[in-house]
Amino acid sequence: MIPGPTIVRKCIHCEQHLAEETITSGNTFGATFWTDGKQEAPMLPDQPWLVKCPHCGELVWIDELETIKEIEPFEADTVSESWYPTEPSFEEYISFLQGLSLDIEKERYVRLRTWWTGNDPRRVNGEKQPLSENEVQNLLAFSELLDLSDTNNRILKAEIQRELGRFDEALALLSEIEDERLFQAVNIIKKLAEGKQASVSRMDLE
Repeated sequence: MIPGPTIVRKCIHCEQHLAEETITSGNTFGATFWTDGKQEAPMLPDQPWLVKCPHCGELVWIDELETIKEIEPFEADTVSESWYPTEPSFEEYISFLQGLSLDIEKERYVRLRTWWTGNDPRRVNGEKQPLSENEVQNLLAFSELLDLSDTNNRILKAEIQRELGRFDEALALLSEIEDERLFQAVNIIKKLAEGKQASVSRMDLE
């Protein structure tokens, strides 16, 4: 991984400084992939779009904040550790979605991240915890936003159906995918659906 500049931005709510780390290049060597589409790659760190201000706790779209300065890697100028934002929690994502009118790109992003964050405890402890009502409602809403002309969206929708316990619907969606490059992922989700397994699962891709 090659780091890019650190961008210092100003929060639109409290006007305090936030630090956004960027990367020039990265790769997925050693990455872990999950059936809900999340990947955890040590050489390609996640760069959230919606973040929590470390000062006031408000959620902000980081690329919409005013840029104060950019600090190139290894420059003497330093950034305070207290400036780094964090990713919102599941409850914060749910609260953010309530009462807001988002464009479809932003809503898809937030609902995907809500899904991932809700599944994170299952990744850590491996328990087959049932979906909460908020998780179910988020998945139903997210599913409606997915354009099935996009094959990746079709896989995501099939995974949503599987996690909701709608195994026949998941298998029907997967049966229509003809892109050979995706067959490995499709077969993993298909086997889980055939086995009536509804929880998020790690995908061991070759």
